[in-house]
Amino acid sequence: MSNCYLFALLRWWRCGGYVVLRQSHWGWWPHALWSADLITFEDYTPIAPRRRRFPPLLFRGTVRVVRRSNNL
Repeated sequence: MSNCYLFALLRWWRCGGYVVLRQSHWGWWPHALWSADLITFEDYTPIAPRRRRFPPLLFRGTVRVVRRSNNL
């Protein structure tokens, strides 16, 4: 169990690279991603997200790898 902040900071500590913050889909607070090259991003997301008023502090999740598109 972890969250996006712990995941991104641990990847940065072990591998270097960049921690990127963006607005969360849950609300106004930031969401953390990790990137080695600012082209490919690794994102820790819940396995089965459920809409709540506030997101859980720790959750079971999976790592999703996404590539940057030109429409960012």
